[in-house]
Amino acid sequence: MRYLLAPDLSTPTGGNRYDAELLARGVVDRVVGSLGEVPDGASVLLDGLVASAHPDLLAAHSGRVRLVLLVHLLRSDDVPPEPVLTDEVRSLRLVDAVVVPSRSAARRVLEVSGVRAVVAEPGTVPARPSVARGAHRLLSVGTVGGRKGQRLVAEAVARLGGPWSLRCAGTVAEGFTLPGTTLLGPVDHDALQAEWDRADLHVLLSEAEPYGMAVAEGLARGVPSLVADRGELPDLVGGAGIVVGRDVDDVCTALERWAGSADLRAATRRAAVDRELPTWDETARIVRETL
Repeated sequence: MRYLLAPDLSTPTGGNRYDAELLARGVVDRVVGSLGEVPDGASVLLDGLVASAHPDLLAAHSGRVRLVLLVHLLRSDDVPPEPVLTDEVRSLRLVDAVVVPSRSAARRVLEVSGVRAVVAEPGTVPARPSVARGAHRLLSVGTVGGRKGQRLVAEAVARLGGPWSLRCAGTVAEGFTLPGTTLLGPVDHDALQAEWDRADLHVLLSEAEPYGMAVAEGLARGVPSLVADRGELPDLVGGAGIVVGRDVDDVCTALERWAGSADLRAATRRAAVDRELPTWDETARIVRETL
């Protein structure tokens, strides 16, 4: 039997989507709330969000069950690293295997812990191509808050003025505001497809990004992305977008270049349509074999 120890999967995040897709494909047989529920000799896929901060708990069950740690993003890259990094490194070294969503994430895990991780990139579902062919309508898909860089884009849009606009689809962090930006909150599948259909360019300027599932979902629809020069984003977007530093001046320059060049827009859209992306079945196979 294979088990999953994960946070509340009802929250619409990329990590939860990854876990849910594995569940849907039978990679794990049951979700548990604690390692104490797992019988001897079983395998457990541990979502790093709930497991990497508890090395003592992992040590108590190490050897009794096979522990596979799924690290969507190192916690020490998302919050001040001390003392988080110490616990995280110990957790990485205690488990039987580590799974990460990208090559850059694997390099980061090796850098901080000396542990070699298995790469299982998130899958992407084929989708209807977007019909947008303009330049100034920007879309951000994902949690809206300090880490994803929406404020940088909003500041650039405010500086550039009309006809630029930014719409954000995703859960809004408590107390986070973006004047002049349309905050849609969480949206369902049909509403999100409508947002992709009107989006000329997707934006993701994360401080740290181990993959960028929203970027891949945009590419599957022929929508290029403006991404930060962080983590896996430059490799993921390739020629199907623009890579910039996390600086408002750089973002403004990139957006003006994008809007001013029909050739650039056409080339990045072609590259997005042509981009080969992994499927969730491929992701599931790699994780299943690791378990």
